[in-house]
Amino acid sequence: MLNNKLPISAIVVGYNEVGFLVNSLPKLAFCDEILYYDLGSTDTSVEVANNCGAKVIHHDKVPGCEWIHAKYGDKTKNKWILITDPDEIIDDFTIENIQKLFNENKLTDDIGCILAPIFYYFKNKKLLGTIWGGEKRRLLLAHNEKFSFTAHVHQGRQLRDGYIPYHLSSDNQNGIKHYWANSYLFLFKKHYRYLKNEGDARFQNSQRTSLKELALAPLKSFRICFFLAKGYKDGFTGLFLSLFWSWYETSALIRLYGIQIKQSAKH
Repeated sequence: MLNNKLPISAIVVGYNEVGFLVNSLPKLAFCDEILYYDLGSTDTSVEVANNCGAKVIHHDKVPGCEWIHAKYGDKTKNKWILITDPDEIIDDFTIENIQKLFNENKLTDDIGCILAPIFYYFKNKKLLGTIWGGEKRRLLLAHNEKFSFTAHVHQGRQLRDGYIPYHLSSDNQNGIKHYWANSYLFLFKKHYRYLKNEGDARFQNSQRTSLKELALAPLKSFRICFFLAKGYKDGFTGLFLSLFWSWYETSALIRLYGIQIKQSAKH
């Protein structure tokens, strides 16, 4: 693997995630700048970040990392920003593809972001099915003059008009390893935090719902996750995650509908 630094600023946001950071931060050594925003950790996260060469910024707690990206995404040393979470490990295959992309000058002026293959792990086991299973694609790098960030949870990232994404190559085996949830309790805590802001984020992004859609949401979401996305491939885990997705999606739509009612009442 090449050792040269690339003109990339990596942004990582964390809170008491030293167990993940010890493995994920060293993988960012190819970035010219590593910014670690610590949200008040009481473990040794800050020490680990310092040891990995990151610049530590102490920040008040925020509902999600989107708040940090929206506020500081245009204040980095480099125009190219790498967005990753503490529980994501960027593997050598992906790093080498990024290095080739930059070193061989393949980034044309119309490219505004770079998408990379990603695999989700639940309780340290790679998911084969569900809406999270198999190879997915997610934003990994964004040019902060060609890409916009907002604080909307799960919906705060958008490529600006006139620019296109670049897809890193894939071999269907290697990619970002996302250790998404290591327990059932952690999964619920994490998504309950998201849920507090999900309705507003969807409303701000012009999504609307109806009573009919709400009534159909539980079965529709389960069908998509367990059958269409082949959640059954993961056995009991797939069944559980499909039920979980049904709960989350229905709850998000209920919150969205509540906001719609309040906005209608104002007018």
